[in-house]
Amino acid sequence: MHTKSFSEGTVLMPWNPGPNDRRPGPVFVSVTDFLADSEAEARDIYTAGLELGRTWPVMQGAVGLWLWGRPAEFRGGSISIWESERDMRRFVRWPVHTEIVRAWRGRIGISLDSWQADTFDADAILTRAGETIDRTHRLAA
Repeated sequence: MHTKSFSEGTVLMPWNPGPNDRRPGPVFVSVTDFLADSEAEARDIYTAGLELGRTWPVMQGAVGLWLWGRPAEFRGGSISIWESERDMRRFVRWPVHTEIVRAWRGRIGISLDSWQADTFDADAILTRAGETIDRTHRLAA
């Protein structure tokens, strides 16, 4: 999987497959982007994201996930692929996820982008996600 679409300074973690990895047909893509105030906050959020990612292989409706970060900017997030928007929303309501969101609400900046893709095309998804991340950076600056 190519990462040519990501700006310098962006770290993209390896693909983390879900139970429905490489499913044919349409998928729902969600890109999250957080902006912390300090290196310590960013590190805590990265740690929470990595721990949450460990549950990914059993997450209902999950196709897969990339975590990304821009450590120098105290930014990071996820690019998650779902069978449907309904599956993504189920994850958002999952008590473990809602607890994390509640703990950080109001303390960090968060941006989201999502879309329906006709198929799982990693290059196309990463290209659009990279554009979203770059655009969000310009808006936050």
